[in-house]
Amino acid sequence: MLILAVTAFALQGALPDSTSLRHTGGAAPQVVSAARIDRSPTLDGRLDDPVWRSAAAVAGLRQRDPDEGRAVSESTEVRVVYDGAALYVGARLFDRDPDAIARRLARRDVESPSDEFQVMLDSYHDHRTTFLFAVSAAGVQRDAVAGDDGDDFDPSWDPVWQAATSVDSLGWTVEIRIPFSQLRFSPAEAQLWGVRFVRWIQRKQELALYPFVPKTESGVASRFAHLVGLRDITVPRPPEVVPYVVTRGRFHRPTKANNPFDDGSTTVGGAGMDVKAGVSSNLTLDLTVNPDFGQVELDPSFVNLTEFEQFLPEQRPFFVEGADIFKFGGNGGGLTRFSGAPLYYYSRRVGRPPQGEPTSHGQFKDEPVSTTILGAAKLSGKTPNGWSIGAVEALTAREYATVIDTMTGGRFRDEVEPLTSYMTTRLKRNLHGGASSIGFLATAVNRDLYDPALKFLRSAAYGGGMDFQHRWHDNTYGLAGSLGGSYIRGEPEAIQIAQRSSNRYFQRPDSRHLRYDSTRTSLAGVSAEAYLSRLAGNWTWSAGGSTTSPGFEVNDLGFQQRVDRRSAALAGGRRWTKPGSAFRNAKATLTGSQSWNYDGDLIQRSLSAYAWGQFRNFWQADVNLAANSGVIDDRLTRGGPLARKPAGWTASAEASTDDRRRITGYAYASYTRNTAGGWYLSALPSITYRPSKAASVSLSIGYEGGWSPAQFVKRVTDTTATATLGARYVFAGIQQSSLYATLRTNLTFSRALSLQFYAQPFTFLGDYGGFRELAARKTFTFNQYGRDNGSTIVQNGDTYTVDPDGSGPARSFSIGNPDFRERSLRVNAVLRWEYRPGSTIFLVWSQTRSNEFTDVVDGVSHDFSQAVFHDRPTNVLLVKVSAWLRP
Repeated sequence: MLILAVTAFALQGALPDSTSLRHTGGAAPQVVSAARIDRSPTLDGRLDDPVWRSAAAVAGLRQRDPDEGRAVSESTEVRVVYDGAALYVGARLFDRDPDAIARRLARRDVESPSDEFQVMLDSYHDHRTTFLFAVSAAGVQRDAVAGDDGDDFDPSWDPVWQAATSVDSLGWTVEIRIPFSQLRFSPAEAQLWGVRFVRWIQRKQELALYPFVPKTESGVASRFAHLVGLRDITVPRPPEVVPYVVTRGRFHRPTKANNPFDDGSTTVGGAGMDVKAGVSSNLTLDLTVNPDFGQVELDPSFVNLTEFEQFLPEQRPFFVEGADIFKFGGNGGGLTRFSGAPLYYYSRRVGRPPQGEPTSHGQFKDEPVSTTILGAAKLSGKTPNGWSIGAVEALTAREYATVIDTMTGGRFRDEVEPLTSYMTTRLKRNLHGGASSIGFLATAVNRDLYDPALKFLRSAAYGGGMDFQHRWHDNTYGLAGSLGGSYIRGEPEAIQIAQRSSNRYFQRPDSRHLRYDSTRTSLAGVSAEAYLSRLAGNWTWSAGGSTTSPGFEVNDLGFQQRVDRRSAALAGGRRWTKPGSAFRNAKATLTGSQSWNYDGDLIQRSLSAYAWGQFRNFWQADVNLAANSGVIDDRLTRGGPLARKPAGWTASAEASTDDRRRITGYAYASYTRNTAGGWYLSALPSITYRPSKAASVSLSIGYEGGWSPAQFVKRVTDTTATATLGARYVFAGIQQSSLYATLRTNLTFSRALSLQFYAQPFTFLGDYGGFRELAARKTFTFNQYGRDNGSTIVQNGDTYTVDPDGSGPARSFSIGNPDFRERSLRVNAVLRWEYRPGSTIFLVWSQTRSNEFTDVVDGVSHDFSQAVFHDRPTNVLLVKVSAWLRP
């Protein structure tokens, strides 16, 4: 908390007020005037209060879609007034066919196929930040925030504001009340904000803006009109307190008899609190004590056969809200982007499952499934001098597992996760009217490691860097880049694990650059990327380069996969924004990219083409074609010598139908093949049915399957294997297939009451066969056991015995049967009632079933019904009540 406070106040008053920033566009911005009122209007959606006549009407919205540049097809008038507490926006949205206005109910913050009116505000007036307030014709509210002058909106922002709508013979009307306490702005006496009004007419697929911005121009907040007339609106911001109480019951059939830790049912209660306090008019401090995330939707099932960790999105509200502040780096909006760029802040590290295992042995164990978050604090906003601030601190508890030895009756308590603090700080400064920015990021993880059993964890991990963006020539060109570094410290065991991880493989025997040192107690590295792009116009292009050194490591609080990489890419594209004979909009790009490791080996070379179009009937489709050259593979042997990656190609396509219909569809398919005969097929059709204005059902069925000639199995040390530098690298062909379905049902009883249901049966089969070893380094050729070099392989139950050279000197070794099947069913139902603004009751039921087998006789389709009816279920029932309180 001390760090957060110092960060906030050390930056106050250092530079000129951000409201003096000029508009980034070449032309002078349009102006919207707000009128001060003494009496607030009644929020009933009717616009019949006299106060609305005190403000001048804003008209002149123009279409961006479907007929770019034309006047909005239905007249629209908008007025803005304010008092000492809130900003009010009223809009008359005329419509010559009121019965055709789409008014579909949905849960708050869910975008539905309905007519909608949006207000976008840049209250910081930094020409970079957009606060979005949207109201559908059915009165459903949603809000979001975006930064960096882009349209990548973050819907996790959750302010408390009000809106009302009404439909009449002239069309529909909307009244919006946005409390100043929910916005962030400078303390200046006279305010200057940015504003945009947007109207969406669902049946016409029409999007109209004020002020109008062509599709060929880049930027969002930098293209806003100026909102003037706001004066003396500095308001007190008392703390907003959201206490909660929760009761959770867990019920299932025990897997072991007489387990003292598991009698089949557990009921626990808890309480916690979230606090939002205004440090100033534009800085907010969020605190959470004992947060509960029981209402969060379950993660989808997956099987990961790669050497890298699976990335999963954050879903917990405290960490999701405002996450956009901590985004670092980026391509500045250009066409190229490197997929392997490290993520410095990955909030799922906080509260993760314990990383240790009990050292005591026993039949019964009680292990925590997640680490308790004792408390967390987050500071966000802007200082008067134009610095954006984001800082978050979290403290997680020391966790223990309890083990009972049934032979002796002894009970042991082993530490499996240390007391840990996490800290991330983000600072960013906008310059030249928002056309440029420079930012800084720092992360820190510190663990209290006094238990020797946890010395495999790093005691400290630090990361950070600086990033920048600059645009010129009326946002036509952009330059963006970042430079960062990392440092980890720990016992030799911890740094050995880091050196040998799949991110870097320092132990590779034929590396010319990497050196494995078992005595090291620290590791450091750097990462950088840069992009130069043409962002505006019908023709665009982008060039980029990136590098991440072998020692770079941010996985303690971030997310990264491989390092030891240098990459370059060049892309060019064309877009068509005017409707033609076949398409309303279209774009196409061509991208070439190459990557090398730090030894200079070429590890990736590809050429891809992408095309997207929206047809005249409002269907959409895209296609992607990519060709990959044969290159060096420094990951195939999982830390062994270099191999080859065969050349191949990938084709994919997806299409979606007009979402104005009651039944809509989506389909995706891709196919990959390489010169070694490997292939992979993925297909995902989906259908959505909306039987009424308040209900929707969507079902998607996915299949993925293929064959790979080289799935890694194990490494066997053997000095006679001179062609592969003293070890045999065992692979197998693998036939894999996966079948899954996702069912989502949404029932909205009112704007405040909704029911969501989610179910996903999942099954996966991996059938290994044809065990083989890499024949020689820098190749993709294999010697198959039982066929080549006089080798033999004999199966005895679930064990294979291999003699790799028959009568030769090599020793025999064994391989366990790697075949497996997995299946699961995950179900989640959430009843959500916002009984008053900001206050919510959740009733949640979830069920999980799972099982795994070593035989692959039954196919994936058979496992669907088995998962539903035969596997043991675990049911969780949760009731959570929260209240938004404000003095």
